[in-house]
Amino acid sequence: MTEFTMNKNLKMGRVVLKVKDLHRQTAFYCEVVGLSVIKKTPTTVTLGTDGETVLVELRQTADKEQPNKGTGLFHLALLVPNREAFATKFFEVLRNKETIDSPNEQAGRFPHFERILPIARLDSASDHGYSEAFYLYDLEGNGIEIYADRPRTEWDKYPAGSHPLNFKELAPLASYDTDGKLPAETVMGHVHLRIDKMEETLAFYTEALGFEKQEVYDDVFFVSAGGYHHHIAGNIWSGEGLAAPLEKHTGLEHVEVKMPSVEALEELKNHVKQQVPMQEMDNFFVVEDPSKNKIIFT
Repeated sequence: MTEFTMNKNLKMGRVVLKVKDLHRQTAFYCEVVGLSVIKKTPTTVTLGTDGETVLVELRQTADKEQPNKGTGLFHLALLVPNREAFATKFFEVLRNKETIDSPNEQAGRFPHFERILPIARLDSASDHGYSEAFYLYDLEGNGIEIYADRPRTEWDKYPAGSHPLNFKELAPLASYDTDGKLPAETVMGHVHLRIDKMEETLAFYTEALGFEKQEVYDDVFFVSAGGYHHHIAGNIWSGEGLAAPLEKHTGLEHVEVKMPSVEALEELKNHVKQQVPMQEMDNFFVVEDPSKNKIIFT
């Protein structure tokens, strides 16, 4: 394969999820995550923070839960503009007493409650050095990261790996009189995928698509454009030989990546079509990685 470098000015676009229960999932992304509905139909809801840019799209097309061990979404990652916004949202989730109707989970875990608390969906929190993050699961098991980047000039000043958040530093930065919404400047920062075929999938993203390797380990990789810590990550933490979910399963439908111009999109398309199969449309094209995760470039 010829050498090709992904355009450094790309942006991550919407993440599209197949869901079973559109009403409950919409409530979770609004009341817990802090997104707002942009457009709603009987079967589709788009959500964002500025009233027009879609970050998450929910499609009621699934009728079966996704496999526990399969390829697909590990988490989508919403990037907030600063540390103050991150601290505010983190402590907001910790303090949230609003309830979300989730009878299936209630029956299995909280039989003595009429409803469950959103804090039950908080998974973990970490300081990665280049960023600070916390993690949730939505009501159908999709991972969500909310994070803030440190300035690039400071990335090398912190130890590599995952470390506990410094609650003592974060607490004074948080605002405690909020409406629960993420800031309008929030964007989709990156997407972390569950994959199969580690080496083949890494080669797809770096050689066929032109992303740059940032960190590569035996069981996880991080790739990006323009020196960012990662736009795409992939892990085999559930093992290899994983089945790809079917159309009827909940979970990832596709990830969108936005190129900065028509010319940049055409340049990428002309490279990719020589490397891997693709579906070419007028103003976008579609590829699947070797783990059957679908990426749409617009």
